[in-house]
Amino acid sequence: MQHKKNIKEIVVVEGKTDSAKLKKLFNVNTIETNGLSLNKKTIHDIKKLSQKNGLILFLDPDGPGEKIRKKLIDIFPNSKNCFINKNDILSNSKKIGVAEASDESIYKAFDNIVTFNAINNSISWEEYLNLELDSKNKRISLCNKLNISYCNNKQLFKRLNMLNMSYYDIKNIIK
Repeated sequence: MQHKKNIKEIVVVEGKTDSAKLKKLFNVNTIETNGLSLNKKTIHDIKKLSQKNGLILFLDPDGPGEKIRKKLIDIFPNSKNCFINKNDILSNSKKIGVAEASDESIYKAFDNIVTFNAINNSISWEEYLNLELDSKNKRISLCNKLNISYCNNKQLFKRLNMLNMSYYDIKNIIK
C-alpha cells in the first residue's frame, strides 16, 4: 500500500465528496464551502484554521468554483492554489469537480501548487494586449502551461500579475 503524503495546510474544497476524495489520497484537513453558499461563519472558520498551517484553495474548475476562488483570494490573498483541468475529469462523470477528477490529476495539482501575490504590477494592460491572447485557445494553452484554471482576459491579466510574471516571461512561455 502506498504511503499517504501529509499536507500541512488546510485545504478548502466545495463539498463532502471532495473532502472524501482528498482524504483517500492524502493525510489532510479540509473545510467545505458547501458550494456557493459560502457564509461568514465558514470564512471565519477558514481564517481561524489556516492561521497556524496556511491555506490551499482546491475548487472545482467550473463557474461556481471560480467564483468561490475569486472571493476567497480577495479575503486570503496569500493562499496557495491547486487547479485541475476540466479535461482531468473522469469521462463517465456528469459533474465537473474535484471529486470526479482522476487520482493522478489530483496528485499533479498538489505537485504544481501556485501562490498568487496580490500586490504585483509585473505586466501592464498594454503589454498584456501585445501578447495577443485574444483567442480562447491561446488563453487555455497559457493557463495549462502555468497550471492554473482557464479564465477570461481580465482575470488572466490579474493572475499573471499575481504570479509576478513579466511580459518577457509570458512571451517565452507562449512561444
